[in-house]
Amino acid sequence: MNISTSFKGKSIHTINGSGRISIPSRFREALKSKYGDEELILVPLGSHIVAYPIQEWIKLEKIWELNPPKDTNGKKFLRYLYSTAEEVLIDKLGRILIPPLLRQSINLQDECVVTGQMNKIELWPKEKWEDEYKEINVRGIFETVSSQFPELNL
Repeated sequence: MNISTSFKGKSIHTINGSGRISIPSRFREALKSKYGDEELILVPLGSHIVAYPIQEWIKLEKIWELNPPKDTNGKKFLRYLYSTAEEVLIDKLGRILIPPLLRQSINLQDECVVTGQMNKIELWPKEKWEDEYKEINVRGIFETVSSQFPELNL
């Protein structure tokens, strides 16, 4: 069996009453294989939460330390990221606890779509994911991005 070292695919999960959600086993395997642990940093970004493996978050921090934002908006954005970031561990049952403030910030209740995005995981309220997905005009998107991804032969 080949173990993937990147996150890809999507799953739909239900959040339990205490705010726990299952992380797909293929994502947990990628975390263990590539990063050697199951610690994540959760950050709400508008309509969804991004879950960074701790090592990926550290890479971002190094970039920000070497090249701090120079404008007010960039500084405010980093302040927002750090003030909302939460460290979580995947428990023995393969779940993470999403703190109430993060769930509230994106209105995450009941069903959640968990998607892989190369080196990070995204958690979307199911309704917002469906809205986002509906907005994509597949033909238009493919035509627009085909020059950016010549290796895909779109």
